[in-house]
Amino acid sequence: MAGVRLADYQPAPYRLERTDLTVRIFDDHTLVQAQLRLEANPLAHPDAQAPAPLVLQGIDLELLELKLDGQPLAQGAWSRNGTSLTVLAPPPQPFVLESVVRINPNHNTTLEGLYASGGMLTTQCEAEGFRRITFHPDRPDLLSRFRVRIEADRQTYPVLLSNGNGIAFGDLEGDPESASGRHFAIWDDPFPKPSYLFALVAGNLEEVRDRFTTSSGRSVTLRLHVEPGDGALTGHAMTCLKRAMAWDEQVYGLEYDLDEFNLVAVRHFNMGAMENKGLNIFNSKLVLADAATATDGELERIESIIAHEYFHNWTGNRITCRDWFQLSLKEGLTVFRDQSFTADLHSRSAKRIEDVAMLRNTQFREDSGPTAHAVQPAEYQAIDNFYTTTIYEKGAEVIRMLHTLLGHDVFFKGIALYVQRHDGTAATCEDFVRAMEDAAQQDPPTGSTPSTATAATSPGAALARVDLQQFRRWYVQAGTPQLSIEQHWDGERGNLTLTIRQHTPATPGQPEKLPVVIPLVLGLVDQGGEPLPLRLRGESEAEARVAELDPAWGMASRLVVVDQPEQMVCFEGLGPHAHPPALSLLRGFSAPVKVRGERAVEELLHLLAHDSDPFARWDSGQGLLRRAVLSRAAQTPDDALEDGLINAFERILLDGSLAQRSRALLLALPGLAELEDASDTPDPPALFQALLDLRRRFGEALALPLGRALELCRSQWDLTWPQGDGDRDLTALIWSWQVAAGDDQAIASALEAVSGHSMTLARAGLGALQPHRLPQREQAVARFFERWQHRPVILDTWFSLEASAPFSDGLERVRQLLAHPRYDGDAPNSVRAVVGGFIANTPVFHAIDGSGYRFLAEQIADLDRRNPITASRLAKRFSGWKSYGTDRGGAMRAALETLAGASLSTNTAEVVAQCLQ
Repeated sequence: MAGVRLADYQPAPYRLERTDLTVRIFDDHTLVQAQLRLEANPLAHPDAQAPAPLVLQGIDLELLELKLDGQPLAQGAWSRNGTSLTVLAPPPQPFVLESVVRINPNHNTTLEGLYASGGMLTTQCEAEGFRRITFHPDRPDLLSRFRVRIEADRQTYPVLLSNGNGIAFGDLEGDPESASGRHFAIWDDPFPKPSYLFALVAGNLEEVRDRFTTSSGRSVTLRLHVEPGDGALTGHAMTCLKRAMAWDEQVYGLEYDLDEFNLVAVRHFNMGAMENKGLNIFNSKLVLADAATATDGELERIESIIAHEYFHNWTGNRITCRDWFQLSLKEGLTVFRDQSFTADLHSRSAKRIEDVAMLRNTQFREDSGPTAHAVQPAEYQAIDNFYTTTIYEKGAEVIRMLHTLLGHDVFFKGIALYVQRHDGTAATCEDFVRAMEDAAQQDPPTGSTPSTATAATSPGAALARVDLQQFRRWYVQAGTPQLSIEQHWDGERGNLTLTIRQHTPATPGQPEKLPVVIPLVLGLVDQGGEPLPLRLRGESEAEARVAELDPAWGMASRLVVVDQPEQMVCFEGLGPHAHPPALSLLRGFSAPVKVRGERAVEELLHLLAHDSDPFARWDSGQGLLRRAVLSRAAQTPDDALEDGLINAFERILLDGSLAQRSRALLLALPGLAELEDASDTPDPPALFQALLDLRRRFGEALALPLGRALELCRSQWDLTWPQGDGDRDLTALIWSWQVAAGDDQAIASALEAVSGHSMTLARAGLGALQPHRLPQREQAVARFFERWQHRPVILDTWFSLEASAPFSDGLERVRQLLAHPRYDGDAPNSVRAVVGGFIANTPVFHAIDGSGYRFLAEQIADLDRRNPITASRLAKRFSGWKSYGTDRGGAMRAALETLAGASLSTNTAEVVAQCLQ
């Protein structure tokens, strides 16, 4: 099957000045009239040759009329083939193409284009959903002004929304349907946008209204639209929106540009949210929340995602992407912005650790499998398959590395230059990097200028030698670079020499990799736990002080720019000592790389105890915990290592200087995906059991300090988020260890919490009881269902809990859930709760007989007929089949081959083919 290639990009043959839509909604169908004002694009026709045919895209559209400049087009003047409609010989002068199509939103289960959801009509047009609404070129580099007229029955659809500002509303006069009380609304968007940012919502919605005054004094009307009765759960979302608007003005100088901002909550939605200009559409689980219905983590995630979609107003809407290969231009940058927003408002170190944990357990897995792709892919068959953690989270890491290399001031001058140059246009990743490059040249860096290719530098001075041409490889090379670092300690002179090597493993289509630019931030900790100065060979003490990074990194830190396959760096003046200092690596997770090689347990324990960089300290503990889990999974538990961890954890529990959230993170066990990645041939059920065993051992050995810590947490439980969130996080961890150890009081407390007023504590209790065959577990799950069975957003949690129950009847339990009267198979949230929960059910999904794999293949094939996007994302879980050995890997491959034999959508077929390569 032929794919779309970046190398084949050509400018659109026609410019699109305006898109005027009239959308007439009826009970059993919708009529869409589109007027497209077009003219030949001189960039596509530089020699004034005869204009090319005009190709429009359309899926499942019944064409009723087609006119050019008001006159019906003769049959021979146009043709229709598959999903395209071609006007064969458009006039050379500007013209208007008008079409009328009939669609049926009630039968649209793909959740793309215009579809029905819970009694309302809504849209999802990114990436190519607009072609399910009307015939249109539907490409992101065609920006036009939209004016939209919506007509519908007032009683059924009292609220009519679209992009931009509402300019007219009223009853329909003289309409044959006016007796039923039809009305209209007209929306005008003054800012040109591509069709993927179009949005329309019609329904019976409750409105919550507020206002925001911009920095220039303009008053913006804010309106949240939810299903009737849900208005009481919008206060958090509205507060988050205003907070994001203020932050974007204060930090980036970017002000909202319309008179109103509308946000709608929809239950049936493939994505988390969509940034349509002036009309953001959200999955309802990311809007409807308070402390009684959502956990602390969910409240913070809602804040982050509302901010993310709002930030797209500039980084995605005002400046959009030229083609879908540039998707990370908007998504990577906006993820970086929303991560910075959360870090500024809450705990910077905790946010960084949580983001890295997520990256390692999702994106690193993607990078090492058959679906690996670059931040800027070279080819695709279904663009929906590239809404991935590589595009989003790894793309954000690429932006973060630029910030580290260039320094804060130069980076933000680059942002300003990027906005100035490209506002109102469709840009590329290259445009963004070039803006950064030019900003640096306009403002040369200060500080020490390195004298060798291996010198460590400050962010400002780094630019004096960093080759941003080489840095661009981060965009085009797939895979996770791996670093190995060899240390040589000269105890007599007090010199530490590091030999640093980088290597990126082969990925599909890229067998050979070139070295990339890696900003490696590091520090040194002496035997007493104190930071050491970092002076390079040939560098004066004054120069070394200038080259230190921002104090926000913690103790003395240095940036080493690694851009060669192998290079050396030597730190001098560390003082004579028989033992080398402990090397604190990758501080702040300064680059999305893996550090390979076993480090001494003693060194990691020393860093866990004393490293002042929060990430590096956490990472040292994670390295030790990975070893402990892997040893137990191999049935060779390392008692000495576990004893060392128990001692370290006791000190952490008793350390009064630590914030509770930091304490909880330092004690958290690694994720299963990360553990699988660290195994030669992963045995997921054995790893799962090893994690349970470690919880039990830690719970037994640390009973006294855990109990003391829990008492301190208890006094903070009732504080309103974000206050008390660390205490509730730590409570969840303590309960999970105590319940694993059979602590009757903890079991009773976990059960009691399910009926309490805090969803965070209720879920903490459920999580602690979840993997254990206890009567209290069944009671807790039953109580949760009874309390929340009429709230679908919350009930999905119950479905997920039951689907992931790691017991021998797990597969039958999942089949019963799929037949449950409260299960909504058309809602992606419900599908992800049950099928996704089953995938997370490690002992059952990875059953050695392959039954779990066969069941998942069956579910994907069935779902693919209704919702290809959700189905293709689930299919990616098969991508690691080669790593699981002969038995499990063979069973997983057999399930894939069965799935490949089904009649699949382009989305799922592409993923399955990649997995089988």
